[in-house]
Amino acid sequence: MDKNKIFKQKNIILALGVTIVGLILLFIKEPEFLGDIGSILLISGVYSILDSYFLKQSMTDMIIEKINLDKAVDDTGLVDIGSNLRNINYQKYFEEAKKNIDILHVYARTWTTNNFDFIKDTVMNNECRLRIILLNPDSPFVSALETHYDYQPGELKKYINEVVSQWKKLAYELEIKKRYFTDKKYRKKNRKSYKTNKCGTIELYFNNGQPTNSIYRIDEKIIMVSTKTSKDKSIRAPYFIYCNNKIENNVFSMYVKEIEKVIDEGEKVELVSEAKE
Repeated sequence: MDKNKIFKQKNIILALGVTIVGLILLFIKEPEFLGDIGSILLISGVYSILDSYFLKQSMTDMIIEKINLDKAVDDTGLVDIGSNLRNINYQKYFEEAKKNIDILHVYARTWTTNNFDFIKDTVMNNECRLRIILLNPDSPFVSALETHYDYQPGELKKYINEVVSQWKKLAYELEIKKRYFTDKKYRKKNRKSYKTNKCGTIELYFNNGQPTNSIYRIDEKIIMVSTKTSKDKSIRAPYFIYCNNKIENNVFSMYVKEIEKVIDEGEKVELVSEAKE
């Protein structure tokens, strides 16, 4: 038999014994103090029975449930969760990125403007691969989203192309920096100042599939921002941040596979050729 069950049974038997003794003492009238002792023993015995049978069991169940929940969270790799998008420290994540930045969203014009400089600084000075996946401006989902958000016809397509133009500018600057350190003639004609001779790469893809949540992969972390179903545009939306905890089939790996799948099914936009002088 389980040791905890044996211990619990012994406690209940002892408590019953104390309760019985307390009842007996209550009926003894002389001396009077025995009745007082009986009351104390009776209350103590009843409390011990309730504590052993109900309270401790409830506490144990609660602790086990909490332990199981903690393990489940650890297995997923969840490191942060919230409902205010302003609490996501994108600047910190992008500035610390070294190898990979993947951005998957519809277009996020304001988001791109707010975070562009952090991403640019990282990619311009580190051998970091940047991949952006936007909704294809020719996708049939564009007109549906324009209706959903009360945009004018062609307005969303315009916003997507504005974001594309921002990334083309970065592609241009990356190409110029590469030429500066690989082409001596160009370097003599164009004196420039760079922090390092390192730089990353940039790729842009159009997503032809259904736009859902926004996903950001920064090295060994994934930020997943839930898309609101309503028309309301708000900073109040659920977000989840996962790390690569190296456990098989973890959430980080699941989202990385999703990003790769979207890229495979998407359409690559040529940036480098348009960035050359």
